Amino acid sequence: MLFFRFLLAFLLIAPPAGAQSRRSSLLIEAETGRVLQSENATEKRYPASLTKMMTLYMVFDALEKKEIQIDQLLPVSVNAAKQPKSRMGLKAGTSISVENAIFAMISRSANDAAVVVAEGLGGSEAQFADKMTRVALELGMKDTRFKNASGLHNKDQVTSARDMAILSMALIQHFPKYYRLFSVKGFRYGRRYYGNHNLVARFYKGGDGLKTGYVDASGYHVVGSAKRNGKRLIGVVMGRNSVRERDRHIFKLLDFGFAALKKEAPTLTTLSQDSFIPEPVLPKTEQEYRRARIKARQISEGLDAVASLSDSLTMQNKDKITKKAIVEWRY
Repeated sequence: MLFFRFLLAFLLIAPPAGAQSRRSSLLIEAETGRVLQSENATEKRYPASLTKMMTLYMVFDALEKKEIQIDQLLPVSVNAAKQPKSRMGLKAGTSISVENAIFAMISRSANDAAVVVAEGLGGSEAQFADKMTRVALELGMKDTRFKNASGLHNKDQVTSARDMAILSMALIQHFPKYYRLFSVKGFRYGRRYYGNHNLVARFYKGGDGLKTGYVDASGYHVVGSAKRNGKRLIGVVMGRNSVRERDRHIFKLLDFGFAALKKEAPTLTTLSQDSFIPEPVLPKTEQEYRRARIKARQISEGLDAVASLSDSLTMQNKDKITKKAIVEWRY
C-alpha cells in the first residue's frame, strides 16, 4: 500500500513525458549578438504562432518594396475563413486590409488573417511557406522550416530559439518603421477589441515586442524584446507548460539581462540548470543583415510574383469591410 501511495504521489508531481525536452530559451544583447543566457537554444522545436513573425517579415518586405500598399484590400478565401482559432472570424468573399491583417496577426494571432496574407502574397499558402523557408535560410536560420503561414501544427514545421532570435534581430534591423507595430497594446476591429497577447509589449518596462505562440505539441512560447538605457535585449522562451510560467520566465530573463548589463558583470550565470552552450553565430552588424536580406530578395524574386492582389481592388462587398481599425498604443 505504501508503494502505491508513493507511485501515485510521483505521478501527480512528475512532469508529463517530453515536457522538459521541449523547453528552450535564449537571451541576447541585440547590438552585439552576445549570448547572456542559453538553454537548448539550437534544439529544434515546433514554432506555433511564432511562425507569424516570419509571415509579418514577408509583409513588411513587400510593403517596403511597394509590391503592396498598407490600405490595400486582400480577399478572404474559403480556405482562410475556415481556419481554426485563434482567428478574426473573417467571412469568405469579403476582404481585409493589409493594415488590419497585420494588427490581427500581432494582437489576435489570427490564423485566418495569416492565410489571407499568404494567399495574397504567394498565390497559395504552400507556395508562401516555401518562400518563407528560403528567406529564413538566407537570414541564417539554419534550424527552421515552414509549412504554413499561421503556425498551426505540422510535424515538419520546426525552428529553434536561436533562429527566433535571429528573426527578431532581422525584424528590428530591417524594418524599424514597421517594427514599432509590435508594441501595439490592442486594436478594435468592427465591434470587438483585441488586446495584444504579448505581455512584454503591454506591460514590461521598455518592452516593445514581439510574439507569443502555443499549440499542444509545442507548449507555450514567447519572444520578447525590450530596450533600456540604449541597450536592447531579445529573449526567447519556448515549451513552457502554462501562460503564467511562460510570462514569468520571460520577465525574469529580461530582468536578469538588464541587471547583468547594468553591473557589467565579467561572467553571467544562467537562470537554468543546463550548462552554457557555445554562442550561436549571429550576424552582428546592420551591414551583415543587409547583405543577407539582399540574398533573400534575390531568391524571392525567382519565385511566384505577388498574386491575386489586383482582384482585391475590385471587391464588391466593401460594405462588409472594416477598412481601418482603431489602434490603441501603449505609449
